[in-house]
Amino acid sequence: MVTGTSDSPQRPTDAYARLAHLLHTPTRDPEVLLARVYKELLARESRAYAAGWSDALTEVRRARLGRSRG
Repeated sequence: MVTGTSDSPQRPTDAYARLAHLLHTPTRDPEVLLARVYKELLARESRAYAAGWSDALTEVRRARLGRSRG
């Protein structure tokens, strides 16, 4: 469930543009290209994971606040 509480630093189009840029950057070594893409994907996965936890914690806080008022 996406609550919209996380502020994503990049929009999906920015992400696609960044990956497209990485894929179109000239390199003589395919392993360098794979390493660049892998590093970018890991960074995005880490941000998404953190955003998910932030959303979940916000929902728990809202639920607790709602129960304490009721």
